[in-house]
Amino acid sequence: MRCKRWPSIMATLLVVLALVMAPLANAAEKTAATILFFNDMHGHLEPFTIKTDQGRIEVGGVARMVTLIKSIKSANQNHNVKTLVLIAGDILQGTPMSTVFKGRPDVACFNAMGVDAMTVGNHEFDFGFDNFVALKKEAQFPFLSANIIYKASGQLVCAPFKSFPISKTVALTVIGITTADLATTTKPGNVKDLTVLDAVISVKKAFEQVKHLGPVVLLSHSRHKTDRAIAKAVPGLVAIIGGHDQILMQPLRKVGNVPILQAFEKGSYLGRLDLTVDAVTKKGRLDSFAYLPVDNKIAADPKIAAIVKRYDEKLGAHFKKVVGKTDVFLDAKRHRVRYVETNLGNWVADIMRLNTGADIALINSGALRASINAGAITLNDIYKTMPFSNEIVLMKLSGADIRQMLKRAVRGTHADEDGGFLQVSGLWFTVQGNTATAVQTGNNRTPLKNDRIYRVAMTDFMAEGGDGYAFLVGRPLHKTGQPLRELMVAAIRDQSPLGPKTEGRIVRTNP
Repeated sequence: MRCKRWPSIMATLLVVLALVMAPLANAAEKTAATILFFNDMHGHLEPFTIKTDQGRIEVGGVARMVTLIKSIKSANQNHNVKTLVLIAGDILQGTPMSTVFKGRPDVACFNAMGVDAMTVGNHEFDFGFDNFVALKKEAQFPFLSANIIYKASGQLVCAPFKSFPISKTVALTVIGITTADLATTTKPGNVKDLTVLDAVISVKKAFEQVKHLGPVVLLSHSRHKTDRAIAKAVPGLVAIIGGHDQILMQPLRKVGNVPILQAFEKGSYLGRLDLTVDAVTKKGRLDSFAYLPVDNKIAADPKIAAIVKRYDEKLGAHFKKVVGKTDVFLDAKRHRVRYVETNLGNWVADIMRLNTGADIALINSGALRASINAGAITLNDIYKTMPFSNEIVLMKLSGADIRQMLKRAVRGTHADEDGGFLQVSGLWFTVQGNTATAVQTGNNRTPLKNDRIYRVAMTDFMAEGGDGYAFLVGRPLHKTGQPLRELMVAAIRDQSPLGPKTEGRIVRTNP
């Protein structure tokens, strides 16, 4: 009797054992990974203050960010979870430390941070191509870009992707992509030997090469519009981590099943996403995401703080010198200076016009990188506002030429935050939709005449075709020899205290 029942009992035990072991088997077939990310640091290695509804608060600081990263890595190691640290471009240009030392402090800090990969941003070329190559060699992590090539050879300038093993059988691959704005948002001479290929086609090509290895993440320094197009064309991406727009993408956006994230700017947030990967299918899934504030509640990592301090001491007291004061807030907030007239834009354009004797002065809003708070103004403040070594040039343009420049200036929407939008002096106009109308010149506001020739002051950056003004390239010009930043310093000393206003130079019918 026992013998007859034994096979039945064994069968039952096997079924029960299978049910018990199934979750364990499934767990063994799963692996996890965490990606930590940030974008558009623009040289902000030190903490800085921002204005909020609760008053001014201190945020950022790469030493604090490293403390946060280390704590997450430590917790993940205890659970056998792979952690990657990624940068979505534009580490350079925006502070005296980054500008004076041409990105060396930035790369030194990111080496010590343990960055795993970075996609190339447009401002990585601001100190020239040779400097870009030198930084690329100094970095202990790969610079990625699947769409920047040498014109002459057609070869990629950087590796298109990097794969990271997250288990014995699965790798997580990061593809890098760079904005087509590269050709116009750094000095054209810096990238004259390079071409930027179509982002969608480049990502599709790279994805096909690596999709068999495991989940694929795109690290993009491009417009959100481009990221959406890529997500639509490459639905197999597990996520897109963006940059360039400098927005906090909260909540995240989704195109189909592809989530798109972006962690604002200047290291004020550390982005985090957690993935689960099926070891059998090698498919990945986004489980959770967060933007972690980097603020003064976080202790500074001593090793990173020492690197920053060393470079700060090299700068010395020179940049802390007070050169004057302003009685008003000088407005270069990105969402305003790139869409409407601001008092800082007016003041900069005015000193360009008055110091050159020009009829009209034009400054691309992308040149104005930071506001200045009311109170004392230091050289450090000025370098943050104007980090670029721009020289003022004079060009003789017809009224028709100026209308063409205004057509370029107002083509974008508020959401575009277009650096080619112009701040002006000696010029008045109304924006209706994407058209500049009722254009007037001078203090007496005389209608602009198409056939009249005007002396126009602008930066050498614009004259070389920067920020979309390629139609100016090759036109006769006069180099004034006046660096705009130094002119700003002199004007602050002479005019202090400052109190510029908006005057209705640019009127929007759809503000």
